[in-house]
Amino acid sequence: MKLVFFEYQGKVRSGEVIGNDIIEMESVNKEPKGGSYDIRSVKILPVQTASIFCVLVNSYKMLGASSKQEGKEMLGTPKFFIKLPSIVVGNGDIVYAPKSGIRPEVEIGIIIKEKLRNINSGKIQDYILGYTVFNDVTAPGEASKDWYYARRRDPNDGVVKRMIVRGAHFRNKNRDTFAVLGSIITTPDEVKLDRLRMMSIYDNKVIQDSTTDEFIFSPEEIIRELSTILTIPQLSVITTGTVGYSGAEDTSEYKLEAKSTTMEVHVERIGSLVNPVKVI
Repeated sequence: MKLVFFEYQGKVRSGEVIGNDIIEMESVNKEPKGGSYDIRSVKILPVQTASIFCVLVNSYKMLGASSKQEGKEMLGTPKFFIKLPSIVVGNGDIVYAPKSGIRPEVEIGIIIKEKLRNINSGKIQDYILGYTVFNDVTAPGEASKDWYYARRRDPNDGVVKRMIVRGAHFRNKNRDTFAVLGSIITTPDEVKLDRLRMMSIYDNKVIQDSTTDEFIFSPEEIIRELSTILTIPQLSVITTGTVGYSGAEDTSEYKLEAKSTTMEVHVERIGSLVNPVKVI
């Protein structure tokens, strides 16, 4: 099943996509209520969410590890940051790049059906409404603006000294248009996140080309860990993290020239997002 949010006559609605028709639902995870719309006559919207929880790194190649096992040992548990729903844009919308540079990050967004907390691993699938494509747009050149100096204990020698501290992922991640979110939700009965190809393209050049086999933590492990920290609201988007970049020596620094061009992300069997880029 494929689900979608759309706007018709000024009202946000949801429904199931069947061919070129949308069968309206009372809400996105309820039974159809009968109304039918031609998909070409309505405005298709990004997934309507109030929470976006992103996994910071979930690829052993992005981490610089040699295997998933080493990656899991290095990370310990999934690490998270938040993107604000107010910066969400959809397919075809303009992405605004700072002059310091930009990069796409192809990811899968997991849509949560009902709110949950401290979920048992065996029940997690019951709470997954489906999957959509997500572009975690990033400006690596802006990250250092959130760094600062402080007197901290050096873990290498135990001495308190003036050290640089990396701040939160804010200026590099939370900028207007830096959360490109898909519109179509593909339900779990139609797709399994097993060896799905994931690609990103910038200025007509392939930047990322790998599969979900790179992931260190499974969706179930990610959701389980997040649910131990807080209550995950209904229709939250939880992203999987991205895959490695072609030829990047240090992925934390990897960035592309900001220019007026196009960026694309593609996830096999889930969807694609194509967005023009403009420099600000």
